Amino acid sequence: MPLGIVIAVGGVSDAELSEAAQVVVEEGMMAPTRFALVYPADISGGDLPRLVDARLGPGSEILVTADTPGGPACLVKGPVHGQRIVLAHGGEGSSVEVRGSDTSIAMDRETKTAVWSDATDSEAVAAILGAYGYVPDIEATAARHVATKHPLVQRASDLQFVRMLARRNGAGFWITCDPLGVETAHFRRPVTTAPASLMLGINQEKPSVTEVEIEWDVETPSTAIARGIEPAARSVLTGDAMQSPLSPLGPETLDQLRPGPHSVHIAPPADDAGDLAARAEGALIEAGWFVRARCRTSVEAAGGVVRAHSVVALSGAGSRHSGGYYVAGVRHVIDAEAHRMELTLVRNAWGSNGTGP
Repeated sequence: MPLGIVIAVGGVSDAELSEAAQVVVEEGMMAPTRFALVYPADISGGDLPRLVDARLGPGSEILVTADTPGGPACLVKGPVHGQRIVLAHGGEGSSVEVRGSDTSIAMDRETKTAVWSDATDSEAVAAILGAYGYVPDIEATAARHVATKHPLVQRASDLQFVRMLARRNGAGFWITCDPLGVETAHFRRPVTTAPASLMLGINQEKPSVTEVEIEWDVETPSTAIARGIEPAARSVLTGDAMQSPLSPLGPETLDQLRPGPHSVHIAPPADDAGDLAARAEGALIEAGWFVRARCRTSVEAAGGVVRAHSVVALSGAGSRHSGGYYVAGVRHVIDAEAHRMELTLVRNAWGSNGTGP
């Protein structure tokens, strides 16, 4: 592999498996990171050894690390759970695509029923993630659920439950891994104030991207009206959010671009105004990504690896669409030619902030 891809099985580097014909890793905002390893499936001894190789069989733990300009980067760690096999008569041209996901897939194997009494959403998440051995990176949530009002009830797998809590708080949930195999579970809102990890340029002497597809739609709410009833006192609760709590990635925000207001009404069962406000803010965070861009680059052209949940800067896209973008997804495609990256970028504002024409 051209950029030093290393594939480890069970924590041990495997030089043979590291010579895959192609490696694909897909990471995104609200889904487990998935991987596919493609190998030739040759006939040997009257059989197809790749198809019965225990290293590529059910449950085998794979770790994929890429050698990048910034040092080794773990792209994914997780179990194999499937294969796609193409057999050609005589063996030549046959292949096997080994498929797997990050270790959060283990959280989705069992449906559970539980009541999280006198706990906040983040405390419930911390308790669940602790059982899986992850290093926690959890942003605290304020609202506390008590049994005498609206208890926090789980009737889903741990993964489904944690993702539900993340979404209603405007947070993401994802797993990262370092080159040593240590995994961190992240439960937090997007950080749009982080410095750009990389600069992507178009319409320049040495562009890092040659084509960018950008679309925008301002018909999405920028305010949320949240109402509820306090169970004991039967009083009205209010948790309105007049704007998204995220810092804008450009100087012109959504509410500045429309001729009039656009609001959404939220009325979930809630115990206090803080619980309502968190849900209102969560709705606006999700609705606020009104600009979406797609482009392709490579590690060589970009000067590094782009990861989901980071911020990149785009220059050369004009005064409106140059600026900071949040990385919603990356599809890494690595073969004998290059380490290419197909990017999905989102933005909650527009304007260049001085990052290019």
